[in-house]
Amino acid sequence: MRRAGAAKREVLPDPKYGSRLVAKFVNIMMIR
Repeated sequence: MRRAGAAKREVLPDPKYGSRLVAKFVNIMMIR
């Protein structure tokens, strides 16, 4: 078990649309 929680990584904006929200959505879709 980790002592400290995992550090939140800065989400880079999507290269095509330049949106952080789009990048976050794509990341979640890729995980699923």
